[in-house]
Amino acid sequence: MIDDIPLGERARLAELARIFARHGLVGLAVRIGLEPGRVGAPVAPDAPTRVVALLRDLGPVAVKLGQLLATRGDLIGPEWVAALSTLQDQAAPLPFDQIEPELVVALGSPIDEVFARFDREPLAAASIAQVHAAALPDGTEVVVKIRRPGIAARIDADLRLLRRLARLAERRSPELRRLKIDDLLRFFAESLSQELDLSAEAAACEDMGSFLGALGVRTPRFFWSHVGRRVNVQERLQGGSVRSLVNEMEQGQASAVARQYADAVLRMIIFNGRFHADPHPGNVFVLKDDLIAFIDFGAIGTLTPARRSELVALVLAIAGDDPRAVARLLLRWSGDYSVDAGALERELEALIGQFRGAVLEQIDLSDIFSRVFALLRQYRLALPPDLALLLRTLLTAEGFVRGLDPQFDIATRAMPIARELARERLSPAELGRSGRRLAAGLGRLAAASPELIELVEKIARSGAIPVQVSKDLPGSVAGRRAPLSDVLVAGLLVAGAVLLERSPHAAAVMFVFAGVGLAARWLKR
Repeated sequence: MIDDIPLGERARLAELARIFARHGLVGLAVRIGLEPGRVGAPVAPDAPTRVVALLRDLGPVAVKLGQLLATRGDLIGPEWVAALSTLQDQAAPLPFDQIEPELVVALGSPIDEVFARFDREPLAAASIAQVHAAALPDGTEVVVKIRRPGIAARIDADLRLLRRLARLAERRSPELRRLKIDDLLRFFAESLSQELDLSAEAAACEDMGSFLGALGVRTPRFFWSHVGRRVNVQERLQGGSVRSLVNEMEQGQASAVARQYADAVLRMIIFNGRFHADPHPGNVFVLKDDLIAFIDFGAIGTLTPARRSELVALVLAIAGDDPRAVARLLLRWSGDYSVDAGALERELEALIGQFRGAVLEQIDLSDIFSRVFALLRQYRLALPPDLALLLRTLLTAEGFVRGLDPQFDIATRAMPIARELARERLSPAELGRSGRRLAAGLGRLAAASPELIELVEKIARSGAIPVQVSKDLPGSVAGRRAPLSDVLVAGLLVAGAVLLERSPHAAAVMFVFAGVGLAARWLKR
């Protein structure tokens, strides 16, 4: 079972097996291939609680993996999510004399040459880094984040071991294979790599800070002469975290903070495409002027244009009461087309029907997500990691605003932002650009294929499609086959002409895609 594992790692595997046994998880050790035995043994009812204790015992990488799994309600049941959600990325601070050599090397100078004051007692400590208060020679108050010595090598070794365990587990158990553990760990490794690079946090903060600044939301300023992979020095914001102030805020202030926070999170996702992926109350500050600020940009989410288009398609499919389109998207995201698509569509139709006609104030995002996750688990489907991160961010945001103002509804707050996006997409300038692109494409088509334009006009006037059967493919000349792209463009134009009277919007979509195809063809000429 473990013959392909290097000798240097077998000792760690044996240690892991002993830790599993100490926590009464021999059955789980068998299931993932750490111990020999029958794979089908049932999991004990208190296994989630035991696994949480096990992860704490295994160290920071295991704790962070548990935190990631706590966001994957599409993969694990609610009892596991509840148990894993109790894991906190907290660590006992290292004594300063252990941190000091790392800090001096990272800064490139003795501490007293860089800072007028440096507090040896940390403000906070986590698994990867700890934070100290300090002051620059000009009196500017700053916080210094310094990476723990040796943490990069330890994380690298633990990740290699976890990847090996994942491959063992997927070979041993079809149930665990469905979880796509190796893909999950690949995403996890990328996230940890970003967290380990403290300069990446500074760059992400400045990048998103320019976007958030336009919304009246602050982010700390970084002092780039003292920023590197192992250290960053940033402005110390004058205020307190929402977590520390939540019981002191008056209702009006709490509602204002909730509103500003929700706008910032939603706009980062909808308009910016990059967003703070861990906006919990400890990472949001209320400043003395009642503005809010985001800190700790170690976890960042990114939505590619293609993924954002898919999300728009999902929203339109749900709004249009089209469970088949929703099912197709879920199957595409999971990459598994072996499930009963018809049964999945019926389940989705019932789920969408439960919210049909409901006003936004009656919709609970966490309730919707829990039902969708249950459906995904039932059909053994999994979301891509970037979407799972987005859902975690939305759930964090909803919990944040409801904790401040139980009457606040983040779904309602999203509507004016969605309308703003729609106005932007349908603005005269944008439509003008789309129209010019379409007109140019159709113009090139007219120059290249006047007969095809004439055919489209004839169809539009008569509503009838002339069909001629030939031994060659459509568009062939003297037995020469037309390129497939030409056939597709012709099909789109014909479909648009047929739909023009009954559905102008659908026809416009057909013409736009045809224009894109024509533009691509013209560029190749």
